[in-house]
Amino acid sequence: MGRKTGAARDEALLRAAICAAGRRLGARGLISAAEGNLSLRLAGDRLLATPTGRRKDELDPGDLANVPLDPASGPAATGPRPSSDIAIHRAIYRARPDVVAIVHAHLPVSMALTLAGEVPDPAALPETAHFLPVLPFVPFGTMGSDELAGRIAAAFTPPGPPLPRAVLLERHGAVAVGSVPPGTTDVPSAADGLGQALTEAVDRLELVEVLCRAWCDAILVRAARGRRGPITPAGR
Repeated sequence: MGRKTGAARDEALLRAAICAAGRRLGARGLISAAEGNLSLRLAGDRLLATPTGRRKDELDPGDLANVPLDPASGPAATGPRPSSDIAIHRAIYRARPDVVAIVHAHLPVSMALTLAGEVPDPAALPETAHFLPVLPFVPFGTMGSDELAGRIAAAFTPPGPPLPRAVLLERHGAVAVGSVPPGTTDVPSAADGLGQALTEAVDRLELVEVLCRAWCDAILVRAARGRRGPITPAGR
């Protein structure tokens, strides 16, 4: 009885953490309408995920879905229908055992840049060079499709280090992940560990948007000064 009570308490805390992260994304102007989605990996190959068709900055803890990592396995999902991008979350979790939190948002400036054919280099800023040393770019794909989910998961699992912490999507924003500490072999069951991973994922999305804003401003300043050609960060 005690163990079940503890698990239920942890899930309640994690539901509240996802709702708080959604409000943070909304407050930063990184989501609008019903776009974006967030999830956490729970014990027992379960995921706690945001629902489809709802503003992610106006959710209550009871609005979240509890779904299996493998949709073909039981027990069945509970709660509302999850985001149509749940395929992306499942593919990343399967490909990256270290990942316990995923956040996706349609970052406005990142979409504008990729729509214009620009892909920013994370080496341009010291913060992104340190916290996001690699930022893979994934060409456009049908939203919610297994094909796009597979390509995003592949971008998060390159053949060599470092492992990406975020991936930029063409005209579709970005996806960021939060992981367990290096050397950890099991998904943490404590709510604070998962909550910290979720916070890190949101931090990384914010850094992607900061990079994109700086890159966009650099393009405008260069054009105003009559300078042409690609942007090349110092030292590259």
